[in-house]
Amino acid sequence: MLSDKPERVRAGGRSEKIRLAVGEACLEFLKEGRVDFTNVEVAERAGISRKTLYRWWPTHNDLLVEALSLHVRQAAPPNPGQWESDVRAFVDLVAEYAAGPVEVASAALMAGRRYPDFNKVVLEQHRPVLETWQQMVQRAIDRGAANSDHSPKAVVNVLAAPLFMAPMALGRKASEEEMEEVIGIILAATRC
Repeated sequence: MLSDKPERVRAGGRSEKIRLAVGEACLEFLKEGRVDFTNVEVAERAGISRKTLYRWWPTHNDLLVEALSLHVRQAAPPNPGQWESDVRAFVDLVAEYAAGPVEVASAALMAGRRYPDFNKVVLEQHRPVLETWQQMVQRAIDRGAANSDHSPKAVVNVLAAPLFMAPMALGRKASEEEMEEVIGIILAATRC
C-alpha cells in the first residue's frame, strides 16, 4: 500500500531527531493532561518549523501516533531468561511504566471518554505491546518454564491489572509488597 506521507529513512539522522523532538513534545502535553494541543504548540515546543510539522504530521492523530509509538517502546518485555527472573523484571518494568506521568494522564483522559479518537489511538498503539507481552509468556510455555493451564493473555491481564490500577486508583506506583504479591500469584499459577 502506498502512503501519501514522505518516507523517513535515515535512522539517527536529522529526520530521526525531528521525530523524537515532536514525539517528546506531544508526550509533554499528554503528561500535562492535554490531548487538545495544537500543531503550532507542538512545533514551538519541538523547536521545528510549522511547515515541517505539517508535512510529516498533517493531522492531530498523526501526532498522537508518533508520540504514543515512542512512549510504548518503553514497555518492551525483558529478554527471555529464567521464568521467575523474567516475571520479576517484567513486574518492575510494568509498575514503573504504569505509574509514569504519560500513562497516568492518558488513563485519566481515556476514563473521561471526552476524546474517543485519542482512546482509539492509545489502544491501537498498545496492541502490539500487549502482543509482545503475551509472546513472552508463550515462549516460557514453549520452553517448559511455565505451564499452559492459563492463556498468555490471561497471565498478562492478571499480571498487569493491579500494576496499572495502583496509579489510577491510589495515585501511586504499586508498592514492593504489592509487586511481590503479583509475582507470587503469577509464579504459582504458571508453575510446572
